[in-house]
Amino acid sequence: MKNLLVSSLEEYSGKSGIIIALGLIMREGGYKVGYFKPFTVEGDADGEIVTKILGIDYSNDVCPVRAASYMDFMLSAKKGDVRKKVMKSFGRISEGKDVVLVEGSMGFFAGEAVGVSDAETAKMLSSRVLMVARYDSDFTVDRLLSARRIMGEMMTVFNQISGYKRAYLKSIASAILEPEGVALVGMIPKDAMLAGMEIEEVRKVLNGEYIVEPEDETIIEQYLIGAMSPHSAVSYFRNARNAAVITGGDRADLHTVAMESGIKCLILTGNLEPPAPVVGLAENRGIPIILVKDDTLTTSEKLGKAFGRVRIKGKKKIERFKELVENYVDIDAIVRNL
Repeated sequence: MKNLLVSSLEEYSGKSGIIIALGLIMREGGYKVGYFKPFTVEGDADGEIVTKILGIDYSNDVCPVRAASYMDFMLSAKKGDVRKKVMKSFGRISEGKDVVLVEGSMGFFAGEAVGVSDAETAKMLSSRVLMVARYDSDFTVDRLLSARRIMGEMMTVFNQISGYKRAYLKSIASAILEPEGVALVGMIPKDAMLAGMEIEEVRKVLNGEYIVEPEDETIIEQYLIGAMSPHSAVSYFRNARNAAVITGGDRADLHTVAMESGIKCLILTGNLEPPAPVVGLAENRGIPIILVKDDTLTTSEKLGKAFGRVRIKGKKKIERFKELVENYVDIDAIVRNL
């Protein structure tokens, strides 16, 4: 049995998405795949989501160490006991498997105080390491080399890469990373759909309520603020792709223009319900309307923080991310290095 620890430099780098894609691809290749996330905190649903997508039975062994309060856990946990629990659970998870995909914590350093950082987990489980990194600055190279110093030789995948950076990153990899034992095995491009949110995710983030419910799993790739005249808004709305409009609930003229211009969702602020004709038009066109209590500025700030930090779930996103991994990640190189 072989195992791969998928780690990251920071949260929301795409670990779960990489694991889901690799698991599906390996399963199609005839491998019996297992999944293991040794350490997590209360409220993290990655284990349940990933096992469901990969068709793996979920049990307490999948995520054996779950801290309700990390501070309290640090003060009470004994490293030896925590490690024993991880090893026993891993033994049961790996039974009958060809490959176990191990998901790291919030960053490769998390869990250090209780003996289950990604570096310590990799050593315990004799794992090969795949580090997922978003190249948000040139200091990402330094963070990768620091991780390499702590964790040993590793593979890395850059995620959410702009097209113009690909040649630049290849030269950095060959000149700096690979001589230091960090093998670049993939660069996954930015994708608006993957960074977007399903309508229901938008509603939850904004703590809103439906006036008109969605009819399908439309993914919102961007949001626009409707604060202009209807005449000025037409080209603005028509040029947007899979967009939601945030505007006051009393802007019926703008609501109508938005829906007639191809907007996929209306988010109405100030807890002001739209008039009946607007609701009727939305129902006829299958355009959801979400009512929120906050003002337009607060609503846009909340949504802005949520974009790009959502999980890879839902059939459309899973299929899209799997396609990107197949096209932009050297799966054979990863399998050879296990």
